[in-house]
Amino acid sequence: MPAAPPQSTGHRHPFSSLGRHLHRSVLRTCLPADALRAAMRHGGLPSGGSDALLVEAAVRIVAEDAREAEALHRALDEMHHEAIRRFESARNEIALLALWTAAAGTPDMPGAYWAVLTHPAAGRLARHHAFGDVEMLATPQPTGPLPMLLGRRSVSPRRLMEPGPEADQLDLMLQAALSAPDHGRLHPWRVIEFRSDAREGLADLFEDEKRRRDPIASAHDIRRARGHATEPPCLLAFVVSLRQRKQVPLREQWIAAGAALGNLMNAAHELGFGAIVLSGDRCFDPHIAAELGLVEGETLAAFISIGTIAEPPPDTTRPLSQTVWSCWSPQVVPLRTAQRPRVAWNFNDMEP
Repeated sequence: MPAAPPQSTGHRHPFSSLGRHLHRSVLRTCLPADALRAAMRHGGLPSGGSDALLVEAAVRIVAEDAREAEALHRALDEMHHEAIRRFESARNEIALLALWTAAAGTPDMPGAYWAVLTHPAAGRLARHHAFGDVEMLATPQPTGPLPMLLGRRSVSPRRLMEPGPEADQLDLMLQAALSAPDHGRLHPWRVIEFRSDAREGLADLFEDEKRRRDPIASAHDIRRARGHATEPPCLLAFVVSLRQRKQVPLREQWIAAGAALGNLMNAAHELGFGAIVLSGDRCFDPHIAAELGLVEGETLAAFISIGTIAEPPPDTTRPLSQTVWSCWSPQVVPLRTAQRPRVAWNFNDMEP
C-alpha cells in the first residue's frame, strides 16, 4: 500500500531547520531587502551592494547565529501571518500541496512559500515542489516553442543538493532514454546506479585510481576524488554496450547511445532536476571498469550526477545555429569545360 502523507504534528518548523539552500530561497522570495535589514539589526550586514550580496551575507550569518535566525523567523511570521493562518487548514501533506498549487505564480506566492515550508505537515515532497516552483518562476524562462530544451543547462555537482530523484522519477528518465532513436532496437547502453550504501566503496575505487595515476596526490586531491563518489544526490554510470550486428555498424550504436544519454538528461531537466555528465581519467581505468562489472565490448562512458539545483549555473551564451548549419548543392560542371573520360581502344582484344 502507498505510504500515507505526513500528518501535522502541531509545531511549525523553525527557519533555522530549513537548510542553507532554503534560507537563500526564502530570503530572496519572502522578505524585501529593507525588511531583512530591519530584522537583522545586529547581524553585520553590508551597508551597500546588491540584494543578492545582502541575501548571501544573511545566509552566512544565520548559519552561525541562532538569535538572528529567530529574528528572521519572527519577521517572516509578522509579514506573512495571513498566509500562515490560511494554510493552517491543511492536515496533511496532500492538502498542503493543494493550497500551494493554488498560490504558486500568484501575488500570494511569497507568503504561501513561507507558510508551506514551515507548516507542521511539510515533508520532503512539499518542500521539493515548492522550492522547484519558486526557483523556476524566479528564473527567466525561454519563450516560444521548445522552452524546456532551449533552457537546458548542465549543473555541476557542487551546485546540486538533496533530494535526488525518487525511484519512479529515475524510471521515467530511463523510459525517455529508451525512446531515443535506435537502429535495430539494440539499446547498446545501460546504467549503473550507486545508492547510498555503495558510495563509500565507490569512493575507495576513485581514491585508488587517483593514487595509482598520481602517487604524490595531495590530501585535498584525495578528498576531492572521494567526493566525486559521495557528494552527488544521485549518481549513475553510463555504460556503452556495443553489439556485433552485421546490419548495425558500431558507429551507429554509438550514435544511439548518445541519443539515449541526451534524452535522459533532458528528462531530468524537465522533471525539475539539475544534472551533468562527467568522464575524466577514471572512465578509462580498467580496474574500475572491472570492479563495476563491465565485460568485453563495454565502455564506461561517463558518470551522471543528478539532484535538486541549490544554485543556478552561471549564464552562458549559445553559439548561433549557423555555425553548425550548412546547405549542400551538387557541383555542376559546364558541358564545354567538362573533361570527358579517355578510352583506350585495344583492337586486338575486340571480338570479331
